[in-house]
Amino acid sequence: MRSYVRFNRGLARQYDQWMVAMHYAKPTQRVYRTIIRRYVQFVGKRSIATARHTDIRQYIARVSEDGASLNTVYRDLGVLRLFYDFLNLGGVVNYVAPRYVKLRRPWRNSLRPLTESQIQQVISATRTLRERALIEFLYATGCRLSETRRLKIECLDLPSRSAQILGKMGKVRTVLLTETASDALSAYIGGRKNGFVFQEDLPVQRGCLYARDGQWKSKWSDYRGPNGMRTQHTKCLGNVKQLSHEAAREKHEELIASLYLGRPLRNYPLSSVSVREIIVHIATRAGLKNVTPHTFRRTFATHLYDHGASIEVIKALMGHVWIQTTMAYAHIGPDRLSRAFDQCHPRGRLNGQQPSE
Repeated sequence: MRSYVRFNRGLARQYDQWMVAMHYAKPTQRVYRTIIRRYVQFVGKRSIATARHTDIRQYIARVSEDGASLNTVYRDLGVLRLFYDFLNLGGVVNYVAPRYVKLRRPWRNSLRPLTESQIQQVISATRTLRERALIEFLYATGCRLSETRRLKIECLDLPSRSAQILGKMGKVRTVLLTETASDALSAYIGGRKNGFVFQEDLPVQRGCLYARDGQWKSKWSDYRGPNGMRTQHTKCLGNVKQLSHEAAREKHEELIASLYLGRPLRNYPLSSVSVREIIVHIATRAGLKNVTPHTFRRTFATHLYDHGASIEVIKALMGHVWIQTTMAYAHIGPDRLSRAFDQCHPRGRLNGQQPSE
C-alpha cells in the first residue's frame, strides 16, 4: 500500500503557513498545530484527503479513550473542521468530513461570571498596590490575559481614563478605565514613566550566611554597577570556634541592614503563570474558587450587559470580530431576568393594584 505520510505532513505544513498568513495568535497556532499533528499520526499511511466522517468519529473515539475530556474533543473537532475547510478551499478535498460529525456541546460551568458582590469581595481581598491595580484593570476593561501582560505605561492615559490595547492579530483598540482603576494604576506605577505596567515584585535581598575555612562569612550582591551589573561581596564575621551560629546570624543581619541592597526593576512583564497565581491567591482570600483572569473578561461583559450596554458597544470594548462571540460572553444575569420579567409579563408588575373581580 502506498504511504501518504509525507503528503499528509506537507498539507499540515501548508496549514501552518496559512495560520501565519491569517495572523492567528501564536498560542492558537501552537494548539492547532498540536491537534493536527496528532490527527496526522492517527491517520498513519492513509491519505487525509480521503478521510470520511466515520474516520473522524474513530479519531474522536480514540482520543476520548485516551482520557480526553468532552471539552478537549469538542475543541479538536472544531480545529479539524477548520483544517478541512482549508483543504476544501484549496481543492484537495471536495467533502469536509468533520462537518458531518456532531458532538453534544460541553457544559461550561467554570465560565460562570462573578456577581457584583463577589467582585467587591475580590477587590477587598487585595493586599498590595499591584494586586489592587491588576484586579481593577481586569474588571474595568475586560482585557485578555495576554493584553494585560503586554500593557505598557506609555499606552495609558490616566487623566482621560483610557488605554490603548494591542489585541489579537495586531489590532489596536481603546478601552476605558473606571475612576477606581485609574487611581489604582496611578498608585501602583508611582514615578515610573515607561516599561510594562505589571512587573514582577522582586523579593528583598537578605544576603547569605555560611561557614568556610573555619570562618563565618556574609555574602551579598550590589546592583549599582553600569546598567545594573551585579557585583558580589563577601565579608568575614569571625572564627567558627569563637562565634556561635546565633551570634554570627545577628552580626550578618546587622551588616545587611546597613547596606544598600536594592535591585533594579527588570523591564519585562509578569508571566502568564504569575498572573494566574496572583488571581488565585486573591480569590482564595476572598473565599472564591475557580476564578481565573478570563473570569473577569466574562464578568465585565455580563455586568455591562446587565446595566443596559448594547452588544455592539461591548463587542468594541472587548475587541471581538464576531458579535456572536460577544453574545457568548455576555450572560444574562438574574437581575436582568427579573427586570425583564417584571416589565414584559402582563402580570409581572401590578403596581400594587388588585385585579378587578
